Amino acid sequence: MRDPIGPDADVAQSDDNRRWLAAFYRERAPALSRYLRYRLQGADGEDIVQDAFARLARHRSLAAVQNPDAFLRRIVRNLLIDRTRRAAVRPQLVELDAHEPQVRADQADHIELVQLQAEYRRIVESLPPRTRQVFLLHRVEGRSMKDIAANLDISSRTVEWHVAQAILKIGEALERT
Repeated sequence: MRDPIGPDADVAQSDDNRRWLAAFYRERAPALSRYLRYRLQGADGEDIVQDAFARLARHRSLAAVQNPDAFLRRIVRNLLIDRTRRAAVRPQLVELDAHEPQVRADQADHIELVQLQAEYRRIVESLPPRTRQVFLLHRVEGRSMKDIAANLDISSRTVEWHVAQAILKIGEALERT
């Protein structure tokens, strides 16, 4: 790139940067997109390419970059690290609402859901009375095991045992259906 001298130096340098960046994008973006599509199995690849070139464009002096390919790879690597970190802090489990799902694929899915909910209720009702009581206090009312133990005058270990037994019996019964 040229290094003009005079009052229009910044404008000329900026135009040179834009032309260079456009040519670099046309040359490198397709291969980078293919690489990211392969690495991420199609998810977010194009967005990362756009973000990488946007960060490259914000760099003050592209002329000072000695190895643009390595610089671009470093930007992409940092974006992938950021993406991984964001994914790590997101909740891994999504709490399912006890009510209707937000989106129904079709009527058959809705019928299956209603039947599964009825079966689940039937299984919970078939649990031994104390196990059912402890399970419902813990899972439905959201009370702590310590609180349940104090209110029912049993040990925390017994509360844990009842909850574990309930989960085990519900799982076994659902597997049979």
